[in-house]
Amino acid sequence: MMLEEFEKRTGFFPTLEEYEVIEQAYMNFTGDKDAFCKAYKKNEGGLAEKIQHEANMRRIKAQRETEKTLEEYEAKIAKLEKSLERELEWKAYEDKDNVQQAEYERLAKAGGTKELTDDEAKELLYDWYGFAKEKIKILRSVPVYEVNRHRQLRKIGEIERPPIYNATDWNYIRFNCGCMCYELQNDTLRPYVH
Repeated sequence: MMLEEFEKRTGFFPTLEEYEVIEQAYMNFTGDKDAFCKAYKKNEGGLAEKIQHEANMRRIKAQRETEKTLEEYEAKIAKLEKSLERELEWKAYEDKDNVQQAEYERLAKAGGTKELTDDEAKELLYDWYGFAKEKIKILRSVPVYEVNRHRQLRKIGEIERPPIYNATDWNYIRFNCGCMCYELQNDTLRPYVH
């Protein structure tokens, strides 16, 4: 029996997977097409329920197989990513043109160093360098990078680095003004390299 014949006789439009089960049940049925379709519509002997149950079981089995295959692929991908990580030899990286984290920490831990609020930092930048306060955005962290053996960078996080002040020649502020990013360190203003 063709799918179209089954649909016409029963008014039921099965999926291809369901029709495979219907076709198998029809092959095992002792009557003709019309008798099978009549029995299916009336669910004689639980025929329709049995077919639906078998279709559901096949669907569940296919879904489990798909999930198992997916898990296997995910495990392979994880293994390959781990292997690639080792091969690329990622290492911590700090741009030498920017203030190094060790320098910042030395200033932060020194006696008399205080953390500045955004307004205090803006006021200092306005007083010393004439930056317009309304255009300044104080940046309170720096990105953390790693570099691989091919000199490719990747960002792996951020480190908190709020503005701090100890003296006119011992301080740190990282900020944006307009489209430029700057670092003020120990009364030396320089562009921040991204």
